[in-house]
Amino acid sequence: MPLRSRRAIASWSGNLRPPSSSRQASYMRIVHHALLIALALLIQTSWTHGIAIAGIRPDVVLIIVVYIGIRSGQLEATVFGFVSGFLLDVYNPEFMGVNALANSVVGFAVGYSRASIVAEDLRVQALALLIASLVHDILYFGLSSAANPAKMFTSLFRYGIGTAVYTAVIGMLCVFLVSIRFQGGIHLDVRRLHE
Repeated sequence: MPLRSRRAIASWSGNLRPPSSSRQASYMRIVHHALLIALALLIQTSWTHGIAIAGIRPDVVLIIVVYIGIRSGQLEATVFGFVSGFLLDVYNPEFMGVNALANSVVGFAVGYSRASIVAEDLRVQALALLIASLVHDILYFGLSSAANPAKMFTSLFRYGIGTAVYTAVIGMLCVFLVSIRFQGGIHLDVRRLHE
């Protein structure tokens, strides 16, 4: 076997797919994120009503926006946050644009802060998801109840805190299930997998 072929086999030994250009990988990542957002929108608008607890439902779309922010940065998270929020606003047009703005701000904030936090630690991801959900609900209830501040605080305490906790729990459950399926077990610190 020629030396060139042996090097090619050696370089492919750890990879399941051939090396691709960064542009193609970027397109695939965007398509992957778009499919995740579409799936989250489908689940959010149809399935979460069935798992509501006292009127509190998890925000599945926000889980995906936070995931995109942690994995890809502020630009993609802001764009996908806006698109997903706009589509949720179209589905429920009572306060048009509020979800788009709230999801965009959350996506930008998570993407911007990913460089300064250890985003691989699952405990940090849970805390980031909890804070992101609280920020989203503060923005959403603040803008949708701007004429009545008392209603904003009532809605925030009645739905916002419960939604944030429920979203963080569902998000971590998803991370644990994906971790069990694809990484062979639950690891609180993902960096340990690469040691």
